[in-house]
Order: sequence, then structure tokens, then C-alpha cells
Amino acid sequence: MAIHGVILCSWGATSSALAKKVTDEAKKQGLDVTVDAGGTGEFKKKAEGYDVALLEPQVRHLKKEVETIAEKYNIPVDIVDMQAFALMDAKKILNQIIELAKKSGKEA
Repeated sequence: MAIHGVILCSWGATSSALAKKVTDEAKKQGLDVTVDAGGTGEFKKKAEGYDVALLEPQVRHLKKEVETIAEKYNIPVDIVDMQAFALMDAKKILNQIIELAKKSGKEA
């Protein structure tokens, strides 16, 4: 089963490079995981298309707002691991996405 995740930041700029790295890492591992980047504002419009949502550390204060939207679609929400974010550690973030997806019954 495919997992479609999103990494959210304020406007979608910093999350773009990270989302690409995580998607590339998933391909390298032969996993069916795709990660998009987006702003927290546009998440409201596109939420139903995702299985998992991660917020970058700098927008952690918006977690409750994002969770309220995500609950309607049974999407687990978490904050990107701080160290993994700082190091742009795609492997660690991919694992975080997979573990989150398992909580809602989806697997890569």
C-alpha cells in the first residue's frame, strides 16, 4: 500500500528540499512512499489526499490547528524530529513517516 505524506512549513519553501530527499530515499529503499511539501494554510484544501502530516519544528505552534483539520480524515500529525530536520536526515524522517502511517493502519 502506498503512503502519501506531507511536510508542512509556513509557506512550503523549506519543506520542498526535505520532501524531495525523503521521497528519493523511499525510492532508493524500494518503498511506495511519496512526500509533498506545503504550507500549513494550503493543508486545509488538500488534507484529504494525505495519509500522514509532519510539521517542521519552526511551525510546531500550529500543530493543534493542523490536527483539527487532519482528524476529519484520520491523518496522524507529528513534528519532524528536530535532529533529523537539522541534519536533513531523509532516512530518519522516512522512518518517522512510516511509523506514523502504521498508527492509522497504512503501510508502505
